[in-house]
Amino acid sequence: MEQENKLEIPSIVYQGDDKKLQERVRKFKAGTFRIVLFTIVGFIMGHYSYTYVGENFMPMKAVLAIPYKLNEALYVSILGTDAMVGGTEEYCIFGFFTEFFPHSYLATFLAETVSTVLIGGAVYGALAYFTGDRKVFTMQRFVKFAGCWCIAILLCVVMAYGVNTKAVADNEALKGIPVVRLYDREGKSDSGENVVIESLLEECIYGGLEQDDLQRDYEGEVYFRITFSLLRTTVCRINFREGYLVAEKGTTYRIPEEYAQIMKGYAEGHILTDTTEGPDALERPDTTEEPGVEMHEKTEEKTRGEVMP
Repeated sequence: MEQENKLEIPSIVYQGDDKKLQERVRKFKAGTFRIVLFTIVGFIMGHYSYTYVGENFMPMKAVLAIPYKLNEALYVSILGTDAMVGGTEEYCIFGFFTEFFPHSYLATFLAETVSTVLIGGAVYGALAYFTGDRKVFTMQRFVKFAGCWCIAILLCVVMAYGVNTKAVADNEALKGIPVVRLYDREGKSDSGENVVIESLLEECIYGGLEQDDLQRDYEGEVYFRITFSLLRTTVCRINFREGYLVAEKGTTYRIPEEYAQIMKGYAEGHILTDTTEGPDALERPDTTEEPGVEMHEKTEEKTRGEVMP
């Protein structure tokens, strides 16, 4: 009974010509290899795309500039970065200037390097795709191909803006291990002369400052740059005489009194050379006599001794 109900499927030998199928498979493999090769070349071209600035041969300059200029248009012209929203002049003089994210080295790396590499891979990969056999590499497949690249670039863009937003917030709160560099109003810095006061500022900021809504004296404020944990940077202002610090977005912090006394002495021209005194050190008046005055007093005493009997 079971044998009668058993379904028998006849076996048929394929007698058609499979040359067309083999040809399509061969074209698909060759086209895929070409796309991968062009994509790798695109990664390399994207990585070195910034060198178009120094290239004098115009055809090469144009080819090199494509990934970087597309990336620049995406971030600067379409989305916009905080480098273009005020503070640009300050960062040109005192800080880390870039047209992408001047507050975060990591965000700038994601935007300026990683995004450009991805865009380079997408452009050159698409070029290889369109030069393939259209019967094999159809428009439907290209839409999927382009969609994957768009997702990858979008993720990189979101990461860059997210990292920068966190960096700006942390900079305003003065979070991290600070490295301070003082500047004058012309953007000059003498690290040898300012090394002691810069060390005190680092210790003061690392110890934590209290926010205070105080009245600012803009005339007495001096610019200085802080690099936090070698990943973030910000340009702040400090008033040594009044004893306060202003973060980049305007948040004001009161400097503790023990530090403020030393900084006030620094602002009045006293040279600090002993770093072992710490914040308990007070400013000391300069009691060193001028050589001319001392010589004049000795001469007067000698003259009075010769005149008087």
